[in-house]
Amino acid sequence: MLPRPPAVRRQWTARFPDMDASAMQIAELVKRVAAQLESAIEPLYDDAPLTAPEVDLLIPLRHMEQPVIARRIAEHRHMSRAGISKALAKLEKRGFIERTPSPADRRASLISVTEAGKAAVDALFPRQVAIESRLVAALGADRERVVEALALLAGAFERAANPEPPDLREAAEAAEAAEATEAAGAPGASEMQAT
Repeated sequence: MLPRPPAVRRQWTARFPDMDASAMQIAELVKRVAAQLESAIEPLYDDAPLTAPEVDLLIPLRHMEQPVIARRIAEHRHMSRAGISKALAKLEKRGFIERTPSPADRRASLISVTEAGKAAVDALFPRQVAIESRLVAALGADRERVVEALALLAGAFERAANPEPPDLREAAEAAEAAEATEAAGAPGASEMQAT
């Protein structure tokens, strides 16, 4: 039997006393949750026309009224330009997206979802959300705290990967907090202004 994560941390700390193994606890939990989510969603995509990562890529594009530059998609998805180009080429080949040259920049492509792409996302994404909802239902009243903690973790990871000057970091943290509040179902600033 494999040792449990606390034992693994103790083993590594004993072997390398100067190593801060506290991050292992967070990383292990994030990986465990990601694996459980993937395992729950995987059967949905067994015979689907799109993969789960492809649906994730298309979700933000599904309701856009204007095409978007591929580079913006890469930034949004935290993917390399080569990675996004390869993913988009596969989607285009199968008729789920359309690429047109940008009139503003010949080097850039404008991406839009085709009707076939919209239909595929519409058929899969609500079912994926139902699975995700079932997984998080047991959180109950703790749901908002979990969303806040995950937003804090995502922000910390992003700041560590892309350090910003302090004044920009504070603005980004405020925006992340507002997004986390809205994601948890609480009325956000944009909703309050509309009322």
